[in-house]
Amino acid sequence: MSERSLSDAVGIDASALEALGRAGVRTVRELADADPDAVAMASGIPVERIRDWQQRARRTGAKAGPSPVAKGWLVGAIGVVVAIILGWALIAIGSGKIRKADEIRVAAEHKLDAAVSVAAEDGMTELRQARLSVNNRNWGSAQTTMMKVDGRVRLIQQVASERRKKDAEEVRQLMDDLLEAVSAQSADASQKVDALEAALDKMRETE
Repeated sequence: MSERSLSDAVGIDASALEALGRAGVRTVRELADADPDAVAMASGIPVERIRDWQQRARRTGAKAGPSPVAKGWLVGAIGVVVAIILGWALIAIGSGKIRKADEIRVAAEHKLDAAVSVAAEDGMTELRQARLSVNNRNWGSAQTTMMKVDGRVRLIQQVASERRKKDAEEVRQLMDDLLEAVSAQSADASQKVDALEAALDKMRETE
């Protein structure tokens, strides 16, 4: 259902379709998942109208993805659990249970890696939407979406294990470079998007 055209599924006229396209929204799925405020800013269409279209899109079967806030809480909860496990591991070391503590440490690092992978995957998804705005020179929309990507990068920094801290710092630097390029409406912003996407893809992989 998400592959149907916006005109057929939602009843959007040609001029509005063109405005949505400039905002990077071309399918029913993209409309259902989009940030209505960002789309309104980039397209010039009132936000109330966009929300109404989103409701119609979701009724056709293009359900919106999980809330980024909910995902953030999930990853944060994983971090709390991992911290508790690591604390228990320290107690185990003090009690002479070295081997057991090492097993717990390895398990905790796997959980941290999983949390980083989720954050990186979300960041890449949002970065792809930002890429459309950058390519179309919709700098306002690009900046709005980049802030969501920046939130994922901050989360990666917070939960990355010691083994992956260096990679997380590299992602942070690339994110800062991209934010600066978008703010300056730089011609090399697209290249910086590519560099950040490659770094996030690396963080997404788990051993």
